[in-house]
Amino acid sequence: MQNALVFKKRYILLLLLVIMAFGVYPLLHFTPLEQVIIKKMKVNNLANLYITEASAGATTGYSYRFYLYDASKDDNAFMASLKGDNEPFMITTDKDGLEKIENGAIFLSVKGTVYSFHSPAGYLANGSPYSLPVHLVFSPF
Repeated sequence: MQNALVFKKRYILLLLLVIMAFGVYPLLHFTPLEQVIIKKMKVNNLANLYITEASAGATTGYSYRFYLYDASKDDNAFMASLKGDNEPFMITTDKDGLEKIENGAIFLSVKGTVYSFHSPAGYLANGSPYSLPVHLVFSPF
């Protein structure tokens, strides 16, 4: 009876592991973070500055994220890029942190917490990488 065609226990275990892997993967990449555009400003001919209000649920406070994005694309394309690899150059608690945009540079004055900041801020426009200088003045209160 050992020559009978039946599944062996190790094949069933392997099949269960594969099914579990496909079930766990989406759960690990799920994020409750919701973002809404609160401000959009033209920086130059190639880039727009987007400021979004982000919330991760009822028990967390709002954070404000500053992005540079290709000016030739619309707001829907920007929102779709948030699900990909588009990273903000600043995350803060101050929604009024933008002071001015002048001569292709961004000037920020933040009162509150800065969680993340990168300068120069990089972005893609027409498939080519660009960067802009960002000047930050920060005070905790």
